[in-house]
Amino acid sequence: MNEINWEDRIIGIRGSRGVGKTTFLLDYARRHYAPDSPECLYINLNQFSFTTIRLVDFVGDFIRQGGRRLLLDQVFKYPSWMEEFKECYHRYPELHIVFTASAVMNLEEEDPELASIASIYHLAGFSLREFIQLDNGITLPTLDLQDIMEHTSEVVGDIFSSVNPGLWMDRYLEYGYYPFHLEPRLYSENLLKTLNMTLEVDLLFIKQLEQRLLHKLRKLIYILAQRPPLQMLNISQLALEIETSRSTIVNYLRYLSDARVARPIYRAEDTEMGKPAIVYLGNPNLYHVLGQEACDRSELLRTFVFNQLSKGHQARISSRSSLALFEVDGRYPLQIEEELAGRYRSDRYYVLERGDLSREKTIPVWLFGFLY
Repeated sequence: MNEINWEDRIIGIRGSRGVGKTTFLLDYARRHYAPDSPECLYINLNQFSFTTIRLVDFVGDFIRQGGRRLLLDQVFKYPSWMEEFKECYHRYPELHIVFTASAVMNLEEEDPELASIASIYHLAGFSLREFIQLDNGITLPTLDLQDIMEHTSEVVGDIFSSVNPGLWMDRYLEYGYYPFHLEPRLYSENLLKTLNMTLEVDLLFIKQLEQRLLHKLRKLIYILAQRPPLQMLNISQLALEIETSRSTIVNYLRYLSDARVARPIYRAEDTEMGKPAIVYLGNPNLYHVLGQEACDRSELLRTFVFNQLSKGHQARISSRSSLALFEVDGRYPLQIEEELAGRYRSDRYYVLERGDLSREKTIPVWLFGFLY
């Protein structure tokens, strides 16, 4: 919330389904406005009344009654929202709009004019740091990547003076990413519903894909979840199993990446328009709901690191080695393992869960959970 410039007149909060976009809006209103304040109003645009009332006319009434900040949820349910946002922007200079958007929505492609006047932010699921704070009630610092990589001993010592984050790793990997772990209902059922809604609404409805593709997308996700560790992606084999073309598989992977269900990792020398070298699920919790409780531990840890890095950093397969060596921001070569099994090499950083973490260039895997 502190990253957002709230003076901007149109603010978009993008994020994958289930990460808490609606809660984010309501929490903002609760923090900054009294319950009966006429200045701020939350509206869900899936209400039936907006089938006959134009949003622009509603905003006019809101402004005349002292309204200044409108919090709009599920804007994709209102067909002309992009055009009417621009109309509101030019007609009511005192108005501030904050809206939520699916992760698959791309304003730059869909409406460059609106994108030029809107400030778009991405809302990720809980980091490990946030998960521990909610569970333990203590305040923990965020870290930048350079401190994690180059000042490991100092930052680990500072954090260990308050808490041992490794004690939370198992729970976080299983159910820590989505905020509905705070609800009493079964987490796995909620996550499965969220995953299906992502496919049925965010992809099929918003991206206007055909209903017949749903089964193929579900099958592709399941196959990706079952693959052996560090197995190079075989597009031709996937095309045979899904019964479609190679180019279609590449498009499906792009859709799943946009929805944050999958995380393609490319080779350092390749562009993101081609096929990825390897694909991980979007976050480690998805492996559990897809029947992979016994998933290879190192694969879960890699998924965790790539997920936590996704907010502001880029991970690729190193051009210097095999699929086990990754480069972050083209600067830091990482080998991510449960523990170091082979010989130590000084030309890379080792991100480990167990083993001798006091050696040079060895980093506890949980430390990446403090990036945001």
